[in-house]
Amino acid sequence: MAKSKVTLTKIAKHAGVSITSVSRVVHSPHLTSRHTQERVNLAIEALGFNASILKPYNQFNPNQKILIIDNQLITDSLINKGIESKAKELGYKLLYLRFFYFSEQEIQQIISYTTDYHVDAILIINDAPYLQALQQYQHALPPIVLVNQFSLVFSCVYFDHLSNGYQATKYLVDQGHKRIAILLGDSNKEETNYLKQGYQQALIRVNIAISQDYIAHHCVNYSASYKVIKKLMTSALPPTAIICSDHINLSYADREKFVFDDKFDQAISAESAICGVIDQCLAMRIDIPSHLSLLQFIHHKGHKQYSPLNHICALYRPLFEMGEKAMMQLISLLNCSSPSRSSSIIDVELVARNSTCKNAKI
Repeated sequence: MAKSKVTLTKIAKHAGVSITSVSRVVHSPHLTSRHTQERVNLAIEALGFNASILKPYNQFNPNQKILIIDNQLITDSLINKGIESKAKELGYKLLYLRFFYFSEQEIQQIISYTTDYHVDAILIINDAPYLQALQQYQHALPPIVLVNQFSLVFSCVYFDHLSNGYQATKYLVDQGHKRIAILLGDSNKEETNYLKQGYQQALIRVNIAISQDYIAHHCVNYSASYKVIKKLMTSALPPTAIICSDHINLSYADREKFVFDDKFDQAISAESAICGVIDQCLAMRIDIPSHLSLLQFIHHKGHKQYSPLNHICALYRPLFEMGEKAMMQLISLLNCSSPSRSSSIIDVELVARNSTCKNAKI
């Protein structure tokens, strides 16, 4: 039996308020009390929300306000700095929401927030559980650009993870490696699988057999990478090169799956995985890069927080530039009389640091 349509009348009856009050909460929450908003939102959550009751978003008088919905695990990232730098230059004020685990019902809060604060547009950083459900509410929201996340529906600024995985692997192959391992994040995330596909394609192109023994998931923090390296390097055919990915600029992390590092006072950083690899190699007396070549993803070209990283090859992902590009793309949408979906790929750069990969024992 088909589910009956949720109307303003049904919501009002369930909440014990007037239809007018429901309409105000949905379309102009700033005109209602917090108590009324809570009653109506609870009723909406209980009954389910129908996007058709929402009016199209109209912002006749721009307020130079941009809403940032930030799904990163860290605050004040390079993406944020890039956005904020360009926003300041263009005279825009930024409003932040950091709700990592929005449910579908809580999308109503995003809609209420945009109406309440009269925002001109929205930037959403990284993947989130609610993005697919958000599609049906586009008409009730201002222009949206996704940052660091590809979409066929929303405008977006993103890295081509498949290409990045291919480029990193091909570099090591060109140095003479045939046994290349890769440390990846959550296998359920699209970005992780794109990286793996790029890695596999690079091997297949040169007729190197893909070994599942060299593919390790959930290895983007210190403790996980520290453990898996011991297993890899004590196997019958240990890898001669390892690609270390990170979780900082891939996707949101599921709270129940994410394990904080205990090495750096539970700090979350892009260097967590590579530091775990290096420390295990030091403990096993494996020389880097003479006996094992490493390649990591970095976001600062000159970053030398952990001295052993100075000699490791890297794929540089310019997060600051991504933030700037996202802001410019959003402004372009605002200035367009008939905005349409657009996407921009952020290029990466290979940084070779005193590597002796060609001398690896294959």
